[in-house]
Amino acid sequence: MSTTTDFVGRNCPHCSAVDSLQTDDVMGEVACTACALVVAMGLEENVFTRYNENATYEDVDHHRERNANPTAATSAAGSLSAADPHMSSTSSKVVLHPTMLNCMRGLHKKAVLPEPVLDRGIELARAFVGGRRARGQRVERQPDVAAACLMIAAEEAQQPLPLAEVRCLDSSLGDVELRRADIVRELHLEDSERRLRDTFADNLLVKYILKLGLQVSLYLPHCKRLLTALGRVEALAGLTVADRVTTALLLARTAQTLSWEQGTHISKGKECDLGMEAIYANFSSKAHLEVTKVNKIMHLAVDVLPLIQAAFQDCGEPTAGKRKVGKNSEPEASGGTKRVKREET
Repeated sequence: MSTTTDFVGRNCPHCSAVDSLQTDDVMGEVACTACALVVAMGLEENVFTRYNENATYEDVDHHRERNANPTAATSAAGSLSAADPHMSSTSSKVVLHPTMLNCMRGLHKKAVLPEPVLDRGIELARAFVGGRRARGQRVERQPDVAAACLMIAAEEAQQPLPLAEVRCLDSSLGDVELRRADIVRELHLEDSERRLRDTFADNLLVKYILKLGLQVSLYLPHCKRLLTALGRVEALAGLTVADRVTTALLLARTAQTLSWEQGTHISKGKECDLGMEAIYANFSSKAHLEVTKVNKIMHLAVDVLPLIQAAFQDCGEPTAGKRKVGKNSEPEASGGTKRVKREET
């Protein structure tokens, strides 16, 4: 049976007025404020306000705290809007569809993200949906829009949520990248998107290193050098940034790439005694990725491992070249000082 929440965000079927439907949860009716006609009646009570005989004290206390402190949510929304000048103050009044909210909350819970990330994602969704409703446009594929908003919010909090992880957590999602491009264009987030793209690889690498319980100071510079080497191998040109981060970290764990650097020593951990497949499966479970995809990427990297090693060794050559240039420049500078002294004399 339909409820009043099913009519949230819809246009009036009689006069086609945008965002003019007003719901009455007690009477179970929906009326249009523009043409003063009742759109629906005899609806079921709202899920969030109906009596629940199985509710616990924790649920009741949470509901009371939410109603007793309404200024907290308003201040949080205001701070998010102030951070982005393109966010309008009316976005906090936009009511999102339960489908979008449930999808965003489900991804947030499965990905184990901080609570401010969810608040920022909801704020982005409200601003996007509010702008579409103001122009009389429909919001298609609301779960995809919710996932895209959560991805942007996670990257802003330096907790990247790659597309492969999103699809593993919710396989029903469609073209999330297309919806993200619409959100960026709608909310004028081009500059922010450019900055997020520059720091995506480093933040994702730190996130994966911490998930595996490894030492960041040891693995971060090594994996960043491996990322540079992977970008020079033509056979791996089809990999995404997230795939390259996964490949670099797993190569550092399995291929003993730390021994490629001179003077670097690492003690063998417990994972070194396991097989390759077990290490890949362990990483996939902690990073919320599909095991088959990780195995496919790593098999491709192992096949071109000599090319990766050659590119890895070449990454250190520019520094050596700079040192040679520095050494050669010292005699020229000393010779120049001698000339000046002779001319003065």
